[in-house]
Amino acid sequence: MNKKIWAIKIFAAAGVIFLSGCAFGVRKPFLSYSPVLPAQHKNNIVIKVVPFKDERKTKDTVGYVRNSLGMKCAKVVPQNNVAKWVTDSLKSELRNAGYTVSGGDNVSNVVQGSVLDIFCDTYLTYDGRAALKIVLKRGGKVILSKGYSVKKNGGMNLAATSKAFAKTLEMTLQEVLKQVVSDVNKLLLKQTASNEN
Repeated sequence: MNKKIWAIKIFAAAGVIFLSGCAFGVRKPFLSYSPVLPAQHKNNIVIKVVPFKDERKTKDTVGYVRNSLGMKCAKVVPQNNVAKWVTDSLKSELRNAGYTVSGGDNVSNVVQGSVLDIFCDTYLTYDGRAALKIVLKRGGKVILSKGYSVKKNGGMNLAATSKAFAKTLEMTLQEVLKQVVSDVNKLLLKQTASNEN
């Protein structure tokens, strides 16, 4: 009789684990970035990007793996530094947009910012979100101070892979940086054009 009860308990426990779909094990994505804005001709504007500050509440995690019951099963911990990833990604988009990105001290146009959120949660889908605070100065004067945030669906969660987390986070950051560069263009390209007239 005892053997039957133990067998039922073991079967029930196995069923709970199976139905919950818990996928244990830390995911460790490498965060990469490819510019998405169309490549432009050089515009003769030099811009400096100051390294972003990481002001996220939780700095060691960029996501969670959840089971079918919505419970957190595993953390998503990036292999590389999130603030540096955002900084380098913005630099690559600005270069693609025609700007000369410089690290010099005597640059008139300076972008600085903070990473407020970079995260990808999973349940049935990969749900990315990103939030940045951007400040653009020209000649020491603030001409833009704005918060940007987006949410991006990265598709169905079939296996909760590191690669899928990385891709969703990249797509989410791409959406934010498209908005940032659009605003930078409106301010700097417009100003440069008016100075030339």
